[in-house]
Amino acid sequence: MSDDLASWIVWQSEGLLLVDKPAGVLSQPGTEGPNLVDLAKAHFGADTIAVLHRLDRNVSGLVLMATRKAEARAMSDAFAEGEVDRRYVAVVRGTPASDALVIDAWLDKDESRNVVRARDAESIPASERELFVPARTEVRVRERFSALFGRGALVEARPITGRSHQIRVHLAHVGLPIVGDAKYGARVRGLDRPLLHAREIRFVHPTTEEKVTVIAPEPWSSAQVRTLKKLGHGSRTAR
Repeated sequence: MSDDLASWIVWQSEGLLLVDKPAGVLSQPGTEGPNLVDLAKAHFGADTIAVLHRLDRNVSGLVLMATRKAEARAMSDAFAEGEVDRRYVAVVRGTPASDALVIDAWLDKDESRNVVRARDAESIPASERELFVPARTEVRVRERFSALFGRGALVEARPITGRSHQIRVHLAHVGLPIVGDAKYGARVRGLDRPLLHAREIRFVHPTTEEKVTVIAPEPWSSAQVRTLKKLGHGSRTAR
């Protein structure tokens, strides 16, 4: 499978590379199954491989990796300082209240169950406050449509913070669970993954100072979308 990695690489320069990860592949070694770190080590024949941010196993899209320590340190700092702009697309169930919204719910992860819960800051009891961390996601509606499950929408999500399961939990918290996400409330027959994809990333290369923008189109097929949409029944694009 290390040969597959070559076809997933969409950009590479001076110690950094971007991989368009398929759903089903782990970002880092963990449970059984292929992961980007081991695949990259086999592909490059190198031990210095770092994943600079993670995607959930069943989420597809762009993952930034480093093959040199200097770039790994510099980009880790850039992520920490909020200097990396990431944008995701998702198909959600429900009707967004507006075409643009900001979700500020705090998050608490149960590590033993690998489940995250969201609470609005003002509703967190003082006795539980230390369990939660602040998180923010900006959301823009790209399209609204009627679907076999009811009303739905295609949205762009921009995580301002980088918490585990953040986009999935935040969207579910405001009544817009991601289609196919069984864990957070939108199981759909025939889908074995959430329709969430890391589509775009923007940053400045720490060594070359190049301004990098890379886009990886969402991978779900037109056939999958056709099973969700009732074409011609109230579909419109948000302005």
